[in-house]
Amino acid sequence: MNNQTDIDIVIRYLEDPENEQHKTQLNEWIQQDAGNLDIFLDMKGMWHGDPLPAASAFDTQGQWQVLDTMLDRVPVAVLPEVAQQKSPRVIKMNRRYWWAAAAVLLIAGTWTFIGPGGYKTYATNQQQDSMQLPDGSMLYLNAHTQVRYARGFGKDNRHVRIDKGEAFFDVKQNDALPFIVNAPEVEVQVLGTAFNVKAANTGVKVFVQSGKVSAAYKGIEKKVILTPGVEASLRRNGQEIDTRTHKKNNNILAWKTRTLTFDDTPLNEVADALADFYNVQIKISNQQLADKKLLATFPNMSLDEVLDIMRKTLRINITHKNDLVDIY
Repeated sequence: MNNQTDIDIVIRYLEDPENEQHKTQLNEWIQQDAGNLDIFLDMKGMWHGDPLPAASAFDTQGQWQVLDTMLDRVPVAVLPEVAQQKSPRVIKMNRRYWWAAAAVLLIAGTWTFIGPGGYKTYATNQQQDSMQLPDGSMLYLNAHTQVRYARGFGKDNRHVRIDKGEAFFDVKQNDALPFIVNAPEVEVQVLGTAFNVKAANTGVKVFVQSGKVSAAYKGIEKKVILTPGVEASLRRNGQEIDTRTHKKNNNILAWKTRTLTFDDTPLNEVADALADFYNVQIKISNQQLADKKLLATFPNMSLDEVLDIMRKTLRINITHKNDLVDIY
C-alpha cells in the first residue's frame, strides 16, 4: 500500500467517521503495521487542531508557503493513466484534503519526534494487560485504555501519556529523571511510587497507593501533593482540585486485584463500585435502602454471583437485564 493510498484511507475516515466501510478500511490498514496506529493518531490530532511539533532541521514555514502556492495553482489532481489506457480519473480536492496531505509530509519531516520512530503506543480492548517499561517501572492497563511513551524513554526523560482509560503505575525510583504522566489537561509527577490514573470524559482521577505524587492542571500554577490513600479529582475544563482520603479497604484498584471488598459499606457506595467494576448502570429505586450496609468480599466473581449474594445477605430485590441493574 503506497503513501497516497494510506492518506486516502485516513482522510476518508476523518471526514466521515461514522461510515462503517471507512472504519473497516482504517482498521485493516492499522492492523498491517504497528506504526500505522501512531501515524493515524498524529493525523487525527492535527485534523482536530492539535499543534504539530516541529523538528529544528525542518523548514516548516517554508513548506507551508510551498503548500499555499500549490493550492493556488493546482485546482485538481490527475491520476496517471493505467496500463489499459483508460481515460484519466480526475479528483477534485478541497483545501482540507491538501492540508491533510501536507500534514503527512510534515510528519515525515519530524519522524523522530512524533512518528513510529518517536514513541510507542499500547492499547487494550476488553482485556487487561501489563508491561515493564524500559526503566524497570511496571505499567498495568485496564480494559479500553491507550497509553504512549517515547522510544527514548528512560534515557533523557520518563514521560508517559494516557490518552484514555485507566492505568496503574509502579514506578522505579530515579531522582535524576522524574516520572511524569500526561493525561488530558492534567500532569502527574513522581520520583518513585505506586499510583493509579483514570482518564474519563468528565476528568482525571489520581489515587496514590504509596509514595507521593503531585497532580496539577497543565498551564496552571496550582497543584496538590497526594500521599497514600488520597485521591484527587480534576475536572475537564476546570481549575479546582478535589481531594478525598479513602480508608484502607477501598475498591479503586479492584480492576487490578480483581477483588471487591466492602467493609460495612453503604449500599449507594456499593452500587457505585459495582457499576465501575462491571461497566453497568445501577439504580437504587427504593432510596430507603441506600443506607443499608454490606460486609462482604468478592474475589473475581461474576456480577450475577455478586448480586445473588447481596440479594440474600441484605434481603433486598435486585433485577439485572442487559447493562441495567435495579435495586428495590
